[in-house]
Amino acid sequence: MRIVIVTPAVPHPFGNTAARWFYVLITELVARGHEVAVVAATEESEVRVAEAKQRLAQHEGKFTLHCHRLKVDPFAPRRKWQNFVRPFSELIQDRELRELVGRELRQGYDVLHLEQMATGWLGVGNPRALLNLHYLDVIDWSQRANMTLGERKALWQAQRATTRLLHEVMNVRLLTPRLKEAAEAINPDGRYWVVPFALDTALYPLLPPAAEPVVGMIGSMHWEPSRSAARRLMTRIWPLVKQRVPTARLYIAGWNAAKYLSDCASQPDVVLAENLEHPSAFFSQAAVMVYAPSRGSGMKVKVMESMAYGVPVVTTWEGMEGIVYQNGRECWVAESDHQLAEKVCRLLENPSERRQMRGAARRLMEEHYSPRPVVDKMIRVYQEVMQSAKGDSPSLLCS
Repeated sequence: MRIVIVTPAVPHPFGNTAARWFYVLITELVARGHEVAVVAATEESEVRVAEAKQRLAQHEGKFTLHCHRLKVDPFAPRRKWQNFVRPFSELIQDRELRELVGRELRQGYDVLHLEQMATGWLGVGNPRALLNLHYLDVIDWSQRANMTLGERKALWQAQRATTRLLHEVMNVRLLTPRLKEAAEAINPDGRYWVVPFALDTALYPLLPPAAEPVVGMIGSMHWEPSRSAARRLMTRIWPLVKQRVPTARLYIAGWNAAKYLSDCASQPDVVLAENLEHPSAFFSQAAVMVYAPSRGSGMKVKVMESMAYGVPVVTTWEGMEGIVYQNGRECWVAESDHQLAEKVCRLLENPSERRQMRGAARRLMEEHYSPRPVVDKMIRVYQEVMQSAKGDSPSLLCS
């Protein structure tokens, strides 16, 4: 097969959440002998782009990577009008990007694989286009209170974009059953597949168990679900843990941790760390990872990383969305502050249970959420998209 993939970031095994999936998908497809052309519309640093190119160059096969610097229309009234007509359409307003994707399609292709909502406009009316959605703002924001005018506008645009694109791109892959149910409620006539996120587990060595009773959480704190999870841990769960396990320490890490959480860090034995060079710097110190977010759809990569590294996880249903697990075997799932704190203390006080859970969680990641099983499912989706489009002339781009 020849797959043309459009992404909003460069593929990188330790880039942002979506970039890790791009890397897994591309490298696994190439390793299996498929031809892959990637157009990455990026605003990332030159260092990150160079790192991505260097890592991908280590893989042999038929592979092309275009890193395109996204160009925003400088004429604000025109840009705003275009976004009103087509919400979230900044990406396709870049004429050079559209031409670049068009050149790849004219060389022949089997599937146009589009990552994230904003790329969906490139697939309107194309029976070979597959839109991949990792989350839905219409779920994440549905219960948010006291929104500012700007937030209300952003939600309105997200609702419009979601509705339009789910009606105009008929093939959609989603990460979890909850996302699929939401998409079906918007357009029952679409074709939907659930294929989970994958990590390259070869890049996540099983770490030695932490020797100290360190409770940890990592996440990008500008993202509201991660920020709310950190605040809940620091202000509600941590005092209960500290009361029962006085020697425990709390370690919170992630982008902008000090900016958003410094007002909660005055408690004893609480440490904030920002902008770590590598996630292993956090996971090598944590005995237990706690993640109790507010509403936030999709799979939580920080939870998957913790399980891959062998750090036991205590979380909520939201934290385990899309992961098939046995409670008490691969992780502990609870909902109330007291239940979560009790499970954390239980793990801190029981090294043998931590050892059992770390092994079970690692096996779960390798067997179900590593490149081979997940890309097996993606290839079956590609084949179904190709079959459903059989007889149709290959389409190019919406204008």
